[in-house]
Amino acid sequence: MTISGMVEIGKPMNLVVERQMGMNQRLANFEVNGEYRVVLSVKEPMIVSLSLGRQFFSSNVFIAPGAEISLDLTREDKFGGTHAGVNNLLLRLSANEYKPKTSGVKAYSKAYAEAVYRCYQGKEACIEASGLSWADKRIVKGYIQLQLLQDMYMIIERSKAFGKAFEAPVVDVDYSDPVLGVDWVRELTFTGDWFPLFQEWLYAQVQNGKIQIASRTTYLNDMATVIKDSKLQEVYLLRAIELELMRGNVKGLKERMKKANHLVKSKTGRDKLTMYAGMLTKSIYPDMEGMDLSKYGFPNEKGDTVYLADFGGKYVFIDLWSTGCNPCVAELTYGKRLEHQLDDIPLTWVAVSLDTHADVWKSFMKQKGMAGVQLLCSRARKHPFMQQLVVHGIPRFIILDPKGKVWDASSLRPSNPVLGVLLRKELLKK
Repeated sequence: MTISGMVEIGKPMNLVVERQMGMNQRLANFEVNGEYRVVLSVKEPMIVSLSLGRQFFSSNVFIAPGAEISLDLTREDKFGGTHAGVNNLLLRLSANEYKPKTSGVKAYSKAYAEAVYRCYQGKEACIEASGLSWADKRIVKGYIQLQLLQDMYMIIERSKAFGKAFEAPVVDVDYSDPVLGVDWVRELTFTGDWFPLFQEWLYAQVQNGKIQIASRTTYLNDMATVIKDSKLQEVYLLRAIELELMRGNVKGLKERMKKANHLVKSKTGRDKLTMYAGMLTKSIYPDMEGMDLSKYGFPNEKGDTVYLADFGGKYVFIDLWSTGCNPCVAELTYGKRLEHQLDDIPLTWVAVSLDTHADVWKSFMKQKGMAGVQLLCSRARKHPFMQQLVVHGIPRFIILDPKGKVWDASSLRPSNPVLGVLLRKELLKK
C-alpha cells in the first residue's frame, strides 16, 4: 500500500506507522521531505497509528493491502484516497468532544462506566450519521469499541502486566453492567490490542455471574458463546487457545479444543486448531502431572526450612515469583484476593520467591505487608525443584494434591476469575 503527501521542503520529518500490540509495534519509519510517496507491505486489514514528526500530526488510520492513502494537512478532510471517509471520521472522533466525561465520578463504579458508555453512544450516533457505507461504518465501529474497552479496562489490564507501576484497582461488582449488552463487531479485530481488553470484559461477566462456567472442559466455550458475531467468536477462541499453549495452561486443554471445534467453522480456523493440537502433543506440562514434589523444602523469612510435605492433607497452590517481575507482583494482589474468596476449601497458599538476595525479598515483603507462607529459593532456576518443573519464566503457578504430587503443572493465573470458579468446583468435590 502507499501513503503520499507533502511536507515543507527543507524540513524533513519522520513518517511513522505503528500498531499497538501490547507495546507499540513499528511497521514503518520513513524520512520524508517535500512531496513524498512511500510504500509499505501490508498482509491484512488493520488500524494503525500514523504520525508525522513527534508532535506535528498523528491519527489512527485504516490500512489494507492495495490501499492508497493521501494526506493533506491544509484541508479539513485531511485524508484522501482509499477509505478516506473512514480515516477522516477516525480523526474526527479523536477530538476532545468525544472523550468520556468522568470528572468527579468514582473510578471503576457503575456511574463511571455509564459515563464511558454514553460517550461510546455519542460516537455511535456520529458514525450512523456519517453517510459511510455499511462496511466502512463497521470499520470505524470496531475502533470505537476498542476505545470503549480501553476506557473501561486499560488500567485493570495494565495492572496485571506492570504490577510494580500500576496497583490493581478495586472494581465494583456492577462496574461492567452498563456495557454488557454491547454488540461487538468482528472489525474489532482490526485493532492490534483488542484481545487482552476483550478478555477483561469477559472476566467481568464471570465475576458477576453473567457467564456460568460449567467445567474445565467447557470454560472457553462458556465465555465465547456470549459473543454474538460468529467470526469474532472464532477469532477469540483461537487466540485464547494460543495463549493457553504459550503459558502452559494445558490441564484439560485437549478437551477444550475438542469443544472449540463446535464453534470454529472456517478452514483457516480448523487448520489452526490442528496446528495447536500438534503443539499440545509436544508440551512438557502434561507429563508432570503426578510428579512427587513433597521432598522439597525452602527457608522462610526466619530461616527455618518449610517442606512441601508439611502441608499434607491439603492441596497446595504454589506461586513462583520474584520482586523484579512486574506481572509476578501484580498477581500477588490477585492471589491474596482469591485466597480470601476460597478460604473455605482445603487449599494452602505458598509463595516461593526466586530472588537471589534475601534482604531484597524481606524488604519487599515488609513494604507490601505480605503474610502467609513466604519461602525463598535463592538458587532460582538452578535449584533442582525449578529444573524438575522446567521453570523458564515466571509467574508460574503449580497446584499439588494432598500427597504432594503435581495436580496442575502450570495453572491459570489468580487474576483470571475462571481459576476461582474451577478450584471451588473441583476441590470441593474431592
